[in-house]
Amino acid sequence: MAGGGTPRQKMINLMYLVLLALLAMNVSKEILNSFAIINNGLVKTNESFAAKNEITYNAFDLALLNDPVKVRPYYDRAQAVKKRSQEMFDYIEKVKGDLILEVEKKESVEIEGRNGQDSTVKLISNVMFMEAKDDANTPTLFFMGDADLEAKPGTKAFEFKEKIKKLKEDLMTYVDPKDRENIRLGLDIGNMYSPHEGREITWETNTFYHNPAIAVIALLTKMQNDCKNSEADIINSLYKRIDVASFKFDTLSARVVANTNYVLLGEEYRAEIFMAAFSTTSNPSVWLGNVDSVNNKIIGAIDSTSIKVSKGIGVYTISPSAEGTVQYGGLIRMKDPADPTVIHSYPFKSEFKAARPAIVVSPDKMNVFYIGLDNPVSISVPGIAAEDLQPSVGGGSISGSRGKYNVRVSNTAKEAVVNVSARTRNGTKSMGPGVKFRIKPVPNPIATVYGKRGTDVIKQGELQFIKGVVPMLDNFEFDLKFPVVSFDVSMNVNGLEVTESTNGPSLSEKQQALIKRAKRGNKVYIEKVRVTKPGGTIVDIGSVNLKVI
Repeated sequence: MAGGGTPRQKMINLMYLVLLALLAMNVSKEILNSFAIINNGLVKTNESFAAKNEITYNAFDLALLNDPVKVRPYYDRAQAVKKRSQEMFDYIEKVKGDLILEVEKKESVEIEGRNGQDSTVKLISNVMFMEAKDDANTPTLFFMGDADLEAKPGTKAFEFKEKIKKLKEDLMTYVDPKDRENIRLGLDIGNMYSPHEGREITWETNTFYHNPAIAVIALLTKMQNDCKNSEADIINSLYKRIDVASFKFDTLSARVVANTNYVLLGEEYRAEIFMAAFSTTSNPSVWLGNVDSVNNKIIGAIDSTSIKVSKGIGVYTISPSAEGTVQYGGLIRMKDPADPTVIHSYPFKSEFKAARPAIVVSPDKMNVFYIGLDNPVSISVPGIAAEDLQPSVGGGSISGSRGKYNVRVSNTAKEAVVNVSARTRNGTKSMGPGVKFRIKPVPNPIATVYGKRGTDVIKQGELQFIKGVVPMLDNFEFDLKFPVVSFDVSMNVNGLEVTESTNGPSLSEKQQALIKRAKRGNKVYIEKVRVTKPGGTIVDIGSVNLKVI
């Protein structure tokens, strides 16, 4: 989807970027629930898209009555776009329903009634009640089958991709050639470069391969969003081909279109409140308050001044100060065009969720930071685009961008604190308390000789295969090398203790000669093995004591 567009389009782009950042990390229960919240918000945004598109279709209906000859070609194309877009929307909806049944591993009747849900369809619209949000295997098998990283013909992912291709081809046939360069259909199915993989990957791999079920469902809902947005762009371009000045509107209804249904505390919620198909030369008034829907009257306190109306549209803004669901509503009041003394009232209501910023810092290797290493971390804040994050580290330094970073820590600090600020519409703000990590030195490796360590036995015939010392660090997430600085080889020869020293990891000629003199029953000591650790520290990692048999 293009970067421009309406405020709601920009917010959808922002959600999509957040999803991409979160998919790269091992998600916690809280983040899985954040996916559910974002999905549910997108479902409501789809409802807003559908409502706004319906306004345009109503305008087409009225225009057709007013001038059938001029409007009919554009009307027919608009209806074809509506049908084609709805077909794809319904296909994705069915895919989501089938996927949920696969993930939940239950028949639809077993899911019915869960926490007030009366059908699988309800579960699709509120995935917070899914039990297996973190299941990454089932979506992979569902879409990719037994394929590795590329969907093959016959798989659901292959079918899905082909349907998107066909949809985009079909929709563009309804667009006037002069308008096609201005239409952006979204639903990008091209390959993309994956920093994590270090190579280009396919659309189906990025979307479906080993992603948590709740994330896949949110992405599918976002694709439905793209369908509705593409539909809106095309029918609006068709509508502009008609002389708007000739329209006669006779149906009025109240509409609320918000930029988002998920707002961080301190940020601004913005909603457009307007009359559908109403002339921009005669502004209505917008009153906030609790509405008696039977009599279309405000109950209790009335706020008739805070919403400013221009060109027929009232803009409602608020910065929430507490978490939770914020509900609001009221009346749109307008004068009757035929009799200005008559006032018509139309009720409206809407809601959005307010949440505190939540910093998510996920160590990509271990839950501590190690001295002398680049410690990779993934950083995100739900509701904030990755490129707007500004992380810093107390007790160290950080480098990287777009959610993927490396942290280096000081050898004098006991803990490191990752703090995150973000660029918002109201300036740069802290995203909450920092996340603390312990600081530890890299553990010492263990000296090994010919695969043996500590006190062990070795056959006399195997002595010739000893070439040097290899430091080994077991069960450590980082693949590290520990350069050997020096070591000694000692052995009792004819009652005398003989020691030969060398620098580096390999046996010297004198050490090799000494070892070759060993007989059965002799003991060979590889001692004082010194290595360099990350950060430059030189340490003694002990010895290997071998008894010749």
